[in-house]
Amino acid sequence: MSNNVDTGITEVNTQTRAVRKVLQSGGLTAPGGIAVYNDNLYVADATSYRILDRKTGRIQKTLGGYAAGIPFPTTVSVNDAHAIISSWFANAVHRLDRNTGDVLNTYTGFAAPYDAVELSDGSILVADCALNQITQILDKSGTNRRIVADGLSCPTGLAVIDDSTVLVTEYLGNKLSRINLKTGERQVIASNLSSPEGVAYHPHGIAVIADTGTQSLKAIDVDTGRSVILKKNLPIGFQGFPSGPKPFIFTGVAIAKDTVYVTGNIDNSVRTVKLFN
Repeated sequence: MSNNVDTGITEVNTQTRAVRKVLQSGGLTAPGGIAVYNDNLYVADATSYRILDRKTGRIQKTLGGYAAGIPFPTTVSVNDAHAIISSWFANAVHRLDRNTGDVLNTYTGFAAPYDAVELSDGSILVADCALNQITQILDKSGTNRRIVADGLSCPTGLAVIDDSTVLVTEYLGNKLSRINLKTGERQVIASNLSSPEGVAYHPHGIAVIADTGTQSLKAIDVDTGRSVILKKNLPIGFQGFPSGPKPFIFTGVAIAKDTVYVTGNIDNSVRTVKLFN
């Protein structure tokens, strides 16, 4: 019997009921979105949601996707109280208790929701790659929504600068844009990217992008648009089936102080890169 949560194979003797582990990886399955809070890393691992010790890399907790009510998690973002998980496979966004993992709210009605983040007022922003828009869920029931920005080219990754400004990567547009949440005004910061996915924001005015087309990690000054390559030849940019959304398994980026965390969806890894040398 195979287990896609633990990436293992188990043999069960039907007469004696003896159980033997034939293969047990104990690692990640297909890591996508990643978030950091204190000493923990939170990983949307395709078939499960995992919490890792960010110093040792050890898996502290695993919640199976279907068993936990969050099938095929694509991305995750966290704050003091909650974890926000999206799934383009299930076309849903979930709000979880960050400590227990219990599902508090589930929101549907999307086409291909990739990144999703919660603002300080409790509203949730969702980047919908298929609808080419960013939607804001304004109430806990999810009935009150508004389109913050549309006409984007497969918005994929989100990073909050403040409660009125968010960064978004456009996978098909090869752009990083800044969106004013009050007016919907869009400012293109960089237009020479290659299939960008995850983005994280550093308070020094730097956006760190997973540029999957070039398999690199880039740091971009959000005021000038100038960029530098932090790391090349990363195992990112996993290609999915033709009928699926083009970003497929999301490449996540998170920042804690001067350390950048990036998921590798080709070799099922999490790597660290220094932002400032």
